[in-house]
Amino acid sequence: MKLATPLLLLTATLMTACGGGKTANTPDTTGPQLTLTQSAPLEDGTVTLTAAATDDSGISKVEFYQNGTLLGTDTTAPYTYPVDLVNDSRSGYTAKAYDTKGNATVTATFNVTTKYQGGWYWVATDGSGGVIADGISTFITEVPVNGQQVAGGIYSDTDQTRLGISLMGPIFSTTTLETAFTVSTDNADLYLAAQDDDGTIGTYEGRPVFEGRGAILDTATSSSIPVYFGMLQINTDVDATVNTQTQTTLRAMLKGSLSAQRLNRPARVGVALPSTLNVKLPDLSRFKLPQ
Repeated sequence: MKLATPLLLLTATLMTACGGGKTANTPDTTGPQLTLTQSAPLEDGTVTLTAAATDDSGISKVEFYQNGTLLGTDTTAPYTYPVDLVNDSRSGYTAKAYDTKGNATVTATFNVTTKYQGGWYWVATDGSGGVIADGISTFITEVPVNGQQVAGGIYSDTDQTRLGISLMGPIFSTTTLETAFTVSTDNADLYLAAQDDDGTIGTYEGRPVFEGRGAILDTATSSSIPVYFGMLQINTDVDATVNTQTQTTLRAMLKGSLSAQRLNRPARVGVALPSTLNVKLPDLSRFKLPQ
């Protein structure tokens, strides 16, 4: 029995030498670990896709695809690809990473998104529920404001008498949620500004909703009209056309919501918001604006 231990050690050594255990010569058949993320949009409307790829044997390259079409290849970390929000589609991106042994991993499909993107129906009402103004805002991109990302887009009213820039996010304070409409696309004076009641996007009938109080401003006379203000998201598409029936239905939903909320609110008061935007307005001229 004293020979058993040396015999077992000899057997294990022979098995290892013959490939019976895991050695440095064991084939590598495992692909890299891989994730795909996006940056916040820059002021020029560019989003950077970044593929985080790691592998014990090292990474040889990362390819970027859209709907199966090769867009570009990066061989040096960080592995990135720029997406132009103006000219490039926002959906169907994937990354494929190769290790130095030829193994590959592909990410799930990734869609580029921007803050609150899509069409929103908006309405401003007085204390009795009468509509003062309403229309559509389409948020197209994001812009950095006071260190925070704010949605930027274009709004118009139902009568097509106004067209200006719309912003939504922490505009005037980093801890609040506001929306602001400028007088026009080239005038930063405010036509309308409002603050969400609880500082966050809520839901109504399963749709994202902004509800709060604000003011319609007249810079010529330095006067303002206090209003209840709401926005309800219609879709998440940047260029989508919303049919009249859908708009009518959503208008009724939002107006009904504002009327119901008004019963539980204190007496209407004006919200102290700046009359002008002390921020750099986004250049939206490169984008396809909603018709």
